[in-house]
Parts: sequence; structure tokens; C-alpha cells
Amino acid sequence: MYNEDKAAASDDKSREFGVLGDVLRELQREEMEHTETCQVEISETSIIKGMLELITEINTTLKEIAETQKKILEEVQKKKTE
Repeated sequence: MYNEDKAAASDDKSREFGVLGDVLRELQREEMEHTETCQVEISETSIIKGMLELITEINTTLKEIAETQKKILEEVQKKKTE
């Protein structure tokens, strides 16, 4: 009878742990999904930051080209008037 009592007690604990285990597994699954989402957002943020830096560099280069073209045009106009 003592062994049966032990088995019944361990069955109760395993059922209790089973429910808590299910809850724990669900919480872990949600945490993993959240972590994956955060990693994707961080990757997207890094990509966007890189693109913004590239666009800023292109914009600066285009401004320099426009200034150079303006100076060349002014020089050409000066040469024509001389």
C-alpha cells in the first residue's frame, strides 16, 4: 500500500508539473517569438540606418557636383565676356 501511495502522490505531482510545464513552455515560446521579432527589428533598423547614411553621402556629393558645375559655368561665362 505504501508503494501505491507513493505512486499516487507522484502522479499528482507530474500532472501538476504537466500543467505548469505547459504554461512554462508557452511562456518560453512567446519569449522566443518576441526575441526573434526584436532581432528582425534591429536588423531592419540597421539596414535603414545604413541606407540613410548612404543617401546623406549621395546628397552631399550631388551638392558638391552642383557647386562645381556652377563654378565652371561662371568661368565659361566670364571667358565669353572677355
